[in-house]
Amino acid sequence: MEQAEVHNYLRRFFQAGGAELLQSTPPKLEVQLNKTLDLELMNRPFYWHYLEKTGGEPKPLTLNLSTAVRDDIPSAEKVHFGSPRLHQIFSFAADKGAVTRLYENHHEKSQTPLYPWLGLNVRISYTCHRRRDMIRSFGIQLISGETIDHFMKRLGPLPLVSAIPDYTFTMAHLIQPMSAVQRIKKYLLNDIRNQTHAWANEATNRMDDDLALLDRFYEAADKESDDAYRLEKEAIRQQYQPAIELTFINGGIFYLRKDTY
Repeated sequence: MEQAEVHNYLRRFFQAGGAELLQSTPPKLEVQLNKTLDLELMNRPFYWHYLEKTGGEPKPLTLNLSTAVRDDIPSAEKVHFGSPRLHQIFSFAADKGAVTRLYENHHEKSQTPLYPWLGLNVRISYTCHRRRDMIRSFGIQLISGETIDHFMKRLGPLPLVSAIPDYTFTMAHLIQPMSAVQRIKKYLLNDIRNQTHAWANEATNRMDDDLALLDRFYEAADKESDDAYRLEKEAIRQQYQPAIELTFINGGIFYLRKDTY
């Protein structure tokens, strides 16, 4: 996940959560949280419990974030793929906001059609003795079936709102959302199959080396009946066995103007 995508994701997340964006020009993001987001993200249970008991006026915190690749911004928390803050936001989004429906805003004074897209954010985990995660976003148009990679990047600059704008009507979809999910899964699996997986070959070779070493250590002919041998053999396989896991993080239906894409 590139830093520009991280920045766009964060901006969308806080907008959808009802926070006020005080500064959103990359790489800086300054956010005035509301009560809900402060409760979920800032780990201040005693503060909110005290206000509940005393009836005090809530004062949610301001969150200063930076998606800069190299330079640090004073007083700003650096956020990147794999950072604790981004992991926390992913978890919150998965629990509370896994599905959304948004419309592209416009200022036309004539009736404007909006076309339905299914957008999905997918985490791809390459696991063996090491782990590498990637986030990819896909969009599929629910009338034509056109599929787009880096969909969230396309949505980044668009003025999306939660209520259908005036002078707007939505086009009916021809492809069912669950069918579109399966199309995206098939598209992604084909893409993964066409990749070169040197990491998997390396893990398999290391697994074979460790298994050979284990066999030399247990020289008895009946070692397969030895519980310790079988446990160590299984542990080595679990440690090195290459696997690819797909996790659908969140998604939604996005109604966009035709000239947008």
